Amino acid sequence: MSDLEEQRPGISRRTVAKAAAWSVPVVALAVSTPAYAASPGIITLDGTGCKLPGNSASTYKGYAFSATITNDFNVPITVTITSATLGGADLGGVAVVNLDTCQGTAGSFVIAPNTTYPNIAIVTQNAPNSQNNTLTLNYTISGGPGGSEAVSASVPAVPPAQGESCSGFTAAQKLCLLSLIIGTP
Repeated sequence: MSDLEEQRPGISRRTVAKAAAWSVPVVALAVSTPAYAASPGIITLDGTGCKLPGNSASTYKGYAFSATITNDFNVPITVTITSATLGGADLGGVAVVNLDTCQGTAGSFVIAPNTTYPNIAIVTQNAPNSQNNTLTLNYTISGGPGGSEAVSASVPAVPPAQGESCSGFTAAQKLCLLSLIIGTP
């Protein structure tokens, strides 16, 4: 040890400098993230929705919420909605309806690479409460990024789909939803 280096309790400047030199590569590695991690969510909710007819429907007596579904990846992905809640109340089974084609599917659905569906309705089986609340969807993704995600939106009100107060969908979209749910043309 030279005369310039004194024995002091604690950590020396040389030890700090060595640690700093080793930490630089770690910081550079931490910044690098996969392309999937930077992507937005697959399902986007806008917070609008309508209550579907109660006992006149044999399958879904719940809600229809407006959504957009996007696959920004270069591979097809499969999405499965695992749960839907409004204000913490379980909304039961969920179907996804493409309002542009008036076709729906329950369970898992496949989204083609680099595709966006801007006019989607997330249709729920139950409707326990139509007051202001938070809608939360949990879903899994296979293919592409894989994993699971959750999306939430504040829902101010859920008026009946048959009335004018349901402004979340156009007249043609409401007709599509009601024809699929009730089974009328």
